[in-house]
Amino acid sequence: MPSSIGQDEAEQLFREIDSMKRIGYHEHVISMLYIASKNIVHRDLAARNILLTDGFNAKISDFGLSMINETGENNTGVLPKKLPVKWLSIEAITRLIFSEKSDVWAFGVLMYEMFSYGKVPYPDFFDKNSVVSFLLRGKRLECPETVGYEIYQIMLECWAENPEERPNFETLVEKFRKIIDTATVSYGYVE
Repeated sequence: MPSSIGQDEAEQLFREIDSMKRIGYHEHVISMLYIASKNIVHRDLAARNILLTDGFNAKISDFGLSMINETGENNTGVLPKKLPVKWLSIEAITRLIFSEKSDVWAFGVLMYEMFSYGKVPYPDFFDKNSVVSFLLRGKRLECPETVGYEIYQIMLECWAENPEERPNFETLVEKFRKIIDTATVSYGYVE
């Protein structure tokens, strides 16, 4: 994509991306399933780290914060001073515990970014403590206008406070396949 595009081109790009969202988030979750199967915890899954090819295929990038989780247990690992707090799970923010389930949380935030046309999560919060306080009160990002009930429920599952209550990427792939299958079963034909 050119470094600067006009308003008309940007609107056209957003329309094209919008029409591919149903496939796009499925593509991301399949990529994350593969990454998790290799015992890699990304730790920085966000829209800013998704690259689009000329054919609009999504590629997950920026593995600078990633770690190999050889034991399958929660790990802390070595971290820089600055962290992408608005994309981190509660246990990652408060105890620096990272796992596939913390990446699942970030995937939910990525879905929020996609369906809200790139809105930054928690725009009114500028520090870690504000985000943590909000989340520990059981609050979550609001449902984007373009998201139906079924998708938002999956997002909320990704943001469960207890990591054990979050789906893994394999379960997310199954859920999204069912949604896509249901949406395309008749291709618009009715009886």
